[in-house]
Amino acid sequence: MKGFRNLLVTVALAIPFTGHALDVVAKSAIIIDATTGKVLWAKDAETPRYPASTTKIMTGLLLIENRLPTDIITAPGDVMNVKEASMHLKPFERVSARDMLYALMLRSANDGCYAVACDIAGSVPKFAQMMNERARQIGCTHTHFDNPNGLNDPLHYTSAHDLARIAREAMKRPEFREVVRTYKKSISRSINSKDCTMVNHNKWLPKDPTADGIKTGYTVPAGHCYVGSATRNGYRVITVVMNSPHWQQDHQNMLKWAFDGYARLPLVQKDSEVGTPPVLGGVKDKVAVATVESVDSLVSRAKLPPNGQPPMRTEFAEPLRAPIKRGQVVGTLVVTDPEGFEQRVPIAATEDVAEATLLPSPGKGSGNFAMLGGALVLGGIVFRGRARRSRYSTQAVRPRSS
Repeated sequence: MKGFRNLLVTVALAIPFTGHALDVVAKSAIIIDATTGKVLWAKDAETPRYPASTTKIMTGLLLIENRLPTDIITAPGDVMNVKEASMHLKPFERVSARDMLYALMLRSANDGCYAVACDIAGSVPKFAQMMNERARQIGCTHTHFDNPNGLNDPLHYTSAHDLARIAREAMKRPEFREVVRTYKKSISRSINSKDCTMVNHNKWLPKDPTADGIKTGYTVPAGHCYVGSATRNGYRVITVVMNSPHWQQDHQNMLKWAFDGYARLPLVQKDSEVGTPPVLGGVKDKVAVATVESVDSLVSRAKLPPNGQPPMRTEFAEPLRAPIKRGQVVGTLVVTDPEGFEQRVPIAATEDVAEATLLPSPGKGSGNFAMLGGALVLGGIVFRGRARRSRYSTQAVRPRSS
């Protein structure tokens, strides 16, 4: 516990707070912590808007999730009918999934998106269904996709917050991160071999050495849109601007605000003991549990605590029953940072708890009595365990490093 407090003091003293107002002209915008998804700042971030080519973040994510890098994407016979095509695919042209991802995210190839949709789902409408289902899984609440490329359609929209959620999910994939931080890439094509250099439309990348993506977008109804990512001070933030006449300035202002005003705050270390919940039917009546991963959060420098521990509680879906193995995940720790943001992390047993066995009895009568007595005792444990359950689900705990 002493080391935990010293760690908080070090963070608080080493990074002085330098706050400033955030000036953003975009109609909608948001900044999130890429690690936790915590919203650091938002402006009208739940309003549905046209996303233009930032749509391709979802298309790229589905390409990664449904095809191997070496799989071949074959362009449909009608690929040349796609509006505003930039890859100039020929009918039945073959491109690897890896190279197609570069074409989507760097050159923003609408015809490449069409080829991907038809290859994965058989048609654009079916691929749009996949996009919408994946958006729901990610947690999007103001999103409906109608095509894979972002060309304007009244039924094709998302919010700044949902777009940040999608980007955060995509950035969990190392292959996606590698692509979107690339400014220029040569790909292999089976037909149009003279047009193989993909140059990123993201003009911010060469301006900022900390930038590592993600995607630009523009149509007249959508205006200029941008989903950006940058890593500084050991952490990454994701920014979204929608319908901005000055997207680069907005993005720059948002990065400065986030990195000047926030710091990573360690909350709980890995392997910290956080409780001893009761166990039913075991040789022990309780078991020590500890975190299986560390917990930290981006917190405003103005709210960094000088010392102490964050509020936390343990939660268990049901009473714990023996046998329990060391390392077995048995519940959840809910940790709250100084700004009220909650994180949930698994907790596991730090020891084995064997199942209790009834002692054999020498005689028939006494055997029946022993079994009856054992049943009564176990019944009492079940009753007490259930009575304790609600207390354990909300009980504050003090972590102890093991």
